[in-house]
Amino acid sequence: MSVPASWGRRAPRTFGTIHARGSLLAVVVVAGGFVLGLLPPGQVAPARAADAGTEAPADPKAPTVAARVDKSEAHVGDAIVLTITAVSRRGVPVNLPNVVELSPFSLLSRSEGETDLGDGHVRREFALRIAAYEPGPASVPAVEVTYLGTGGAVRQVRTQPVEVKIASLIANEPEPALKEDATPVAVWKRDLTLVIVAGGVLAAAIGALVTFLIVRKLRARVIVRPGPPPRPAHEVALERLDRLGAYGFLENADNRPFYFAVSEVIRDYLGARYQFDSLELTTDELMAALVRRAGQAPVLTEIEVWLSACDLVKFAKVSPTATEARGALEVAIRLVESTRPRPEAPVGAPARALAAGAASNG
Repeated sequence: MSVPASWGRRAPRTFGTIHARGSLLAVVVVAGGFVLGLLPPGQVAPARAADAGTEAPADPKAPTVAARVDKSEAHVGDAIVLTITAVSRRGVPVNLPNVVELSPFSLLSRSEGETDLGDGHVRREFALRIAAYEPGPASVPAVEVTYLGTGGAVRQVRTQPVEVKIASLIANEPEPALKEDATPVAVWKRDLTLVIVAGGVLAAAIGALVTFLIVRKLRARVIVRPGPPPRPAHEVALERLDRLGAYGFLENADNRPFYFAVSEVIRDYLGARYQFDSLELTTDELMAALVRRAGQAPVLTEIEVWLSACDLVKFAKVSPTATEARGALEVAIRLVESTRPRPEAPVGAPARALAAGAASNG
């Protein structure tokens, strides 16, 4: 194929122009890559000026946060209450991280509370007790508060730093010096010698008075003489039985109360006679106690029969006649007479009786 001569003459110029432009483009590309390489990681140079002036749209769920302290000046080690307030929509979770970076302050304790503002918003307050241990101006750093934003993503907002002045405990810092020697101070000392002596005399007087009253009381006490010995049990029982017999007996009348009374008299007598509590015992228990204390006396059989007859009247509701009641009283008197203690004969009484009989015969 033939090529026009003009093409042959212009081709080198055109190629040279293209070559020169290509070289310039390469330089620009290489320079652009070098500039991009100098940018820090995570930053991208703005593509357009319009893009550089645009801002990310505000999250409608983002809470409003603020931080304040209860004192702007404090001493080293004093507790300072840092209150972080977050006002958010109701239902939007707002939290403070478990670990809060507060250097140069140290976290002592923390608490939180929530208040419903009534307009669809909730105020959450996080109270942090902090303290600093180095004097000088200090700044409470910005605290990060997390919340759930649009789409359920966890986002953060930060409070503003708060300035606090920490003062030293030394009064004349930064050049502490010892104070001048204080002048002597007169000290009054109480002398309690007179008080101690007066107390001793008063105690001795009180002791003497108490001793005098005790001695006088002992001298004037009434000597209680023993009373007469108690009456024998058989005398009391016979007297009670005589009173029961004095009431008389009526025919066609209920004589069961009489059996109750006469049975109680005999039970009381047997207990007093043989020294045991007999009123609360059954007939079998009472007889067992009598056997242990009185032995196998012949009268025990008669006592058991008489007590069984009284039990039949008391518990079987049998109404005895007047004759039966009178017979029960007579048997009760005979039981007391047969079991009463007998007086012991004095020593030598039989000899004196024999001598008296012989003298009378002579």
